[in-house]
Amino acid sequence: MVLSAPAIFYYAGHGYEHLGRNYMVPVDAPQPYAPENCISVQRILQRMQQQQTALNLILLDTCRKWYNSECALSQVQPLEPWGNTVYGYATSEDAEAYELQDGEFSSGIFMKYLKKHILQEKKVTHMLEDVLEDIGQDPLVTGKQVMEIKHTLKEARSLTDPICPLGAGAKRWGHGHELLSRLVTFPCGARVELRFHRLFSNLIYVCAKLQHSPAHIADTRLLLCQPTEMDSVAIPKESHWDQVKSLLTSVYKWEELDCVFQLYGLQKIQTDVVLQLDLHYTQLSTKQKICESLKTTLQKSLLGQFFSQINYSQPNYRRAPACEGGVCLWDAAALSTDLKGQESMRTGFGHSLPSSNPSNSSSEPEENDESDLSELCSALLQAGPRRDYP
Repeated sequence: MVLSAPAIFYYAGHGYEHLGRNYMVPVDAPQPYAPENCISVQRILQRMQQQQTALNLILLDTCRKWYNSECALSQVQPLEPWGNTVYGYATSEDAEAYELQDGEFSSGIFMKYLKKHILQEKKVTHMLEDVLEDIGQDPLVTGKQVMEIKHTLKEARSLTDPICPLGAGAKRWGHGHELLSRLVTFPCGARVELRFHRLFSNLIYVCAKLQHSPAHIADTRLLLCQPTEMDSVAIPKESHWDQVKSLLTSVYKWEELDCVFQLYGLQKIQTDVVLQLDLHYTQLSTKQKICESLKTTLQKSLLGQFFSQINYSQPNYRRAPACEGGVCLWDAAALSTDLKGQESMRTGFGHSLPSSNPSNSSSEPEENDESDLSELCSALLQAGPRRDYP
């Protein structure tokens, strides 16, 4: 976080509230839930305050029910009375937050309307009030979910305010989000550019673009192949491609990409990651179909440059793209998305509900679909940069 810049914390998933304290529940937290096994939102806000940010916006798309009344509160120091802190709760105290289930996609009711209003050039609390009003008029959650806003905003802060980063903080931010790339050459002479784009601290996209194809080959096709050591990380759905394409074209100015994959949950990765790039082509002189492969290793941190390249080639070798571990693979030319499905509603506790059914509760945790964040960032990127530098 940068000094005097706005800080936004958004969480969608399983959570609860107890005596004014909000907790986020990890998917592997033991039951019954206790604060020592959860993450305190107030503790995160303390860290944000320590960075002397101009605005602290906390958006919690989670339930606020509490089921363990015998459990004590976690030890958190009182927050500093600095003001300019805004809470946007998806639901009111001791109530549940609902999601819409539409085929393979799920999206919180809160996120549905937040995306609609977040780019408005108005005071952040006024923007959230528009979200509150829209949720209040949605017949699917009438009598079930009412958004709540709390704030100590003492200045007219907006999410569209120009950012004026200064000094070392601005330099660190720019370095952490710069685009990395590397040019690799296959034995046949084809050259491919690998681009490494960090969207979040735990989410990156790796893109491949064929830059040069020698005259003696034809019918070229690139595939990014899965690392085999990443089975333990959750898998996103391939149908998120529309959101991915929207994000990447904002970066690459609508340039055609040959293949893309998403590497996420970086905090769970314990070893170096080996990326494999396959080039399928036809040798014109022999009409033989050949696959050549390059392997490139990413450092464990996944924030450094690519290094350590190995290559080999095999004739008539076929491998289909796949989705495994923390890597989701797309063939940018061939992938299509089917978004058919009927809407249903479910709570943050993992229940799918038709709009006419009463709310059901359980303590089984479920995180909202990752597409929520992709769609939100897509909306922010579409607004374009609004930075004023001194």
